[in-house]
Amino acid sequence: MKLDYRSVENALSGCRWGQTILTFECIASTMDKARALAHKGAPEGTLVVAAEQTAGRGRLTRSWLSPAGSLSLSLLLYPSPDKLPYLTMLAGLAVAQSIERTTSLRTDLKWPNDVLIDSRKVAGILVESGMVRGRHFAVLGIGINVNVDISGYPEIADIATSLSDEAGSPVDAMALLRAAVVSLETLYTEFSVSAILQDWRKKLVTLGKPVRATLGDTVIEGMAIDITDDGALVIRQSDGNDYVVVAGDVTLRHAV
Repeated sequence: MKLDYRSVENALSGCRWGQTILTFECIASTMDKARALAHKGAPEGTLVVAAEQTAGRGRLTRSWLSPAGSLSLSLLLYPSPDKLPYLTMLAGLAVAQSIERTTSLRTDLKWPNDVLIDSRKVAGILVESGMVRGRHFAVLGIGINVNVDISGYPEIADIATSLSDEAGSPVDAMALLRAAVVSLETLYTEFSVSAILQDWRKKLVTLGKPVRATLGDTVIEGMAIDITDDGALVIRQSDGNDYVVVAGDVTLRHAV
């Protein structure tokens, strides 16, 4: 995928966000670049977009494979503290909506930050936050496997997919980018906790499934029965007790 500033600028024409855009054919990490920009006082809505990352990362210090043909973007926000817990959910919904609006593909969400197609990961979300000059900032990172032949990456071929693999033809990455930014803008500016939680629950494939949560040296198994009002996962164990998982590695047990 050829990525240049002009094509990104044209794709985001009319969007409130994206007035400040940095584009890269290849970069180590869009997250690191966006964080550096926050410390330099960059405005809310600043976007860092790349077609390839060499040091992309996901949750729990994992690496995130971002080969050529993928789409990586990091969005700089200055949210109020009450919005911070919902940014991962908001971004997951926005990515799912953008995929469904630009392709004929149906998506699901897996707690807490994966976008799936037919039980395989097509996109991931990462939110990192901090303080700069006494103000909260957040970098919202999104990685989407757009036009990637996943068979060429055997280390993830069993658990991941791409939009082009699922659609059977290349996908317009710029149309997808615009749809994602528009959805992010709308969900963020019309922020509603109840609406985000309701829509997230509807797409959350984790609920009603047997899961295994790994929290350091602790392993919790049971049925994922609900999410709390701040997005934590509620697991009902075989003894009937409920365990609330705020952060950890959660897998669907039938896929283990």
